[in-house]
Amino acid sequence: MTKLAWGRTFGVLSQLAAIGLLLVSAWLIVRAAEQPPVLYLMVAIVAVRFFGLSRAALRYVERLLTHDVALARVTEARVAAYRDLDRVAPVGVPGRRRGDLVSRVVSDVDAVQDRMLRLRSPWIVALASSLLTVALLVVVDPVSGLVVGLGTAVVLVLVRVVVPRAVRRSGDRSSGWRGDLAADVSHGVVAAPDLVAYGATDLLRASAHRSIDLLSDAQRRTSRLAGVGEAIVLVGAGVAVAAVAALSGGLDPVLVGVVVLAPLALVEPLTAVADAEGLRPGIEDAERRLAELAEASEAVTDPARPVGAPSGFALELEGLAIGWDSTLVSGIDLVVPEGGVVAVRGPSGSGKSTLALTIARLIEPRAGTVRLGGVDVRTLAASDVRSTIGYLGQDEIVFDTTIRENLRIADPSATDADLLVALGRAGLGDFVRSLPGGLDTEVGERGGRLSGGERQRLCLARLVLGGHRVLVLDEPTEHLDERAGDELLDDVLALGPGRSIVVVTHSPRVLDRIDEVLTIGSRAPSAAASTPGR
Repeated sequence: MTKLAWGRTFGVLSQLAAIGLLLVSAWLIVRAAEQPPVLYLMVAIVAVRFFGLSRAALRYVERLLTHDVALARVTEARVAAYRDLDRVAPVGVPGRRRGDLVSRVVSDVDAVQDRMLRLRSPWIVALASSLLTVALLVVVDPVSGLVVGLGTAVVLVLVRVVVPRAVRRSGDRSSGWRGDLAADVSHGVVAAPDLVAYGATDLLRASAHRSIDLLSDAQRRTSRLAGVGEAIVLVGAGVAVAAVAALSGGLDPVLVGVVVLAPLALVEPLTAVADAEGLRPGIEDAERRLAELAEASEAVTDPARPVGAPSGFALELEGLAIGWDSTLVSGIDLVVPEGGVVAVRGPSGSGKSTLALTIARLIEPRAGTVRLGGVDVRTLAASDVRSTIGYLGQDEIVFDTTIRENLRIADPSATDADLLVALGRAGLGDFVRSLPGGLDTEVGERGGRLSGGERQRLCLARLVLGGHRVLVLDEPTEHLDERAGDELLDDVLALGPGRSIVVVTHSPRVLDRIDEVLTIGSRAPSAAASTPGR
């Protein structure tokens, strides 16, 4: 037997111990009322102690085994979900904001555990314990066994049909509002400085409170409906008790207490089933969303037989059309020779960042060709392209850990000497050496203990450490003051000629430093040599 099967077996035994405790106690109380010699009661007394102790011990073993299996499967499901997210990134799932998507995926993966522990296991335990209890009653009194068996079957059918339908008809939107709230909070954390600066915090606060109120209303409706299943169980048990009491007139008085309390002994496993059925709609919806994520189209598709990575890293764009759901810009032609530096400019929303993502092979071009080292990138594995072309976004992720661990994402095998060399190339070497903790310095959440320029340089050092030969930098000086931006650009340009650099920017100070500028916008893209003030 597998560990899961053993765990469910112990769960059944634990429930049987609870039922046995109640029924034996009923027999003992009735028999003791007849005041027999105490030796007549010893077996029942020992049985009460045995069932009382074994119930807790068996439940512990059951939880230990089933949760071990469940946590292992949740880990597998979580890894699969991360792979799916990586596969569809950066396009993501349509209609989902970032905070909403993260919240949904985290809670949906937990549903894998809920189906195993909180849906299937209660049914298995309830069915097994009910069958064995009814079989015992049939031996004691066939009529009572038939009544309890029929009542239990009716209760299980009603719970299975009524409870999930009631929850679905209630329009339970708990998960939706929870996702909206997570998205509001996520956006608020990211945009907090800007919201405070522009006095727009009331807008976000109102949106968050709206999500909180709607979530609370949905959860209250769901909680009220959760009582429907328990009501069915209690009414069914009451009817069964009344029927058994009415039909057990000719039974030995000592056994009457046993058969009358038998329906009540089944209340606990049947209530667990009712609670489980209240979770079924949410679990099924979570599994459906995970299936949609698994079936979502890939942002970039690898060829069936990719060619080997090219030796050169010259970048060529020919007739390139870019966009997400539709073409945003077309007819882009650009050549970036090995060691060359090119700037891409255009108004907001013109497609600059989309072009950067397309060059880095994070999204597919809608038409045209991108060549790396003279090879069409569509014939290469995306991982080979990204090992050569590195992308640095405006708000690149800095993890709440040490400088060392933030860098080693690019190369887990890198030595401290390698890390310091990369930091030096990014203009951060002397700063890190001056810190008391050096490479072990904690950078805080989202790099909050570093300045804006230091965060950008740390991310730039990560690209250098990764060995990328083409660097695509999206607004690298966007959140920096003029001096910090100029110093960062100095270090970026100093990375050549061993690397090609593509800088996406609308900053005149940056454009004045770069000779070749590609302009994209409402008209056909054009590349020209820049002049001061261009």
